[in-house]
Amino acid sequence: MEILGNIIGTLATVMFVLSYQMKTRRWIIVLNAGSRILYVIQYILLGAFEGALLDTVAFFISLLCRNREKGFIKDHFLLTVIAANIAIVGFGMITYKDIFSLLPILGVIFETLALWLINERSIRIVSLLGAPFWLVYNTLNKAYGSSAGNIITLVSIAVAIIRYDILKQEKKK
Repeated sequence: MEILGNIIGTLATVMFVLSYQMKTRRWIIVLNAGSRILYVIQYILLGAFEGALLDTVAFFISLLCRNREKGFIKDHFLLTVIAANIAIVGFGMITYKDIFSLLPILGVIFETLALWLINERSIRIVSLLGAPFWLVYNTLNKAYGSSAGNIITLVSIAVAIIRYDILKQEKKK
């Protein structure tokens, strides 16, 4: 199961990394949500149930983020973000084993906070903060494809920041 889990984790990582190369918020969220489904499968296969549960929660929050400008979420934005973070912490505590169980909680909080943002640059910067927590968690749980992916994610987000945010700003000047 470990090999299959790592193969699926690698595919999830490819989709996750590609999400930050997307130009628009909509496609960042769509690919991010799709990668979550693959990560959940990976973590189940590896017996890393904290990661599986938290990525499931993150998947649903990603879907909520897509509808940020509509209906209830638009009218009660701050309440929705607070409720989403309480859900992350609550579900994270269900599977709490030790101090390392906090890593995916923190990773998901940063990654989902990023998706609530409107500005793509801000999305990339806040997402960058979640990757180190996942890197340590994935390494400890032998999710080596995802660990490598976390490093690639850090590089990918940095490239996207340079490409879309820094170089585009220089061209405007």
